[in-house]
Amino acid sequence: MIRTALLAGIVYFGFIFPDSLSTHDKILHFSAHMGMSFFVAVCMFVICNVMLHLSKSRSLAILCFATLIIGAIYKYLEISSKGVFQTLHNCSWGLLLKVTGVYTSMSQNTAGLLAAILLIEYTISYFRERSLHPPLAL
Repeated sequence: MIRTALLAGIVYFGFIFPDSLSTHDKILHFSAHMGMSFFVAVCMFVICNVMLHLSKSRSLAILCFATLIIGAIYKYLEISSKGVFQTLHNCSWGLLLKVTGVYTSMSQNTAGLLAAILLIEYTISYFRERSLHPPLAL
């Protein structure tokens, strides 16, 4: 059930909501945001769970928080480097978020985060199953 919900979230936040596959530029943007979020999340889990011996639930909470904060900082730097804030200083906060693509980028970051959690769930269940049923020695 959890894996199905994670997969549905990946499809929705990665492909349906941000319309990631309509143009080459959108595919490239999708790949960058989802890929880096996936990479950061997996690295954070390994650091927290394997190296620091934190619990799985605490490691997942830390990786979610850290990945989304890093994604937001990256998006801010991306927007500010283009000078968008100077041209849109009279706009409302909601319109500024929509025009600059923050919703799309954070949706794709969420898809990468969910993909990392799905991989972690599969990996943990695989190794748990292997430890319960070790191979027979000949």
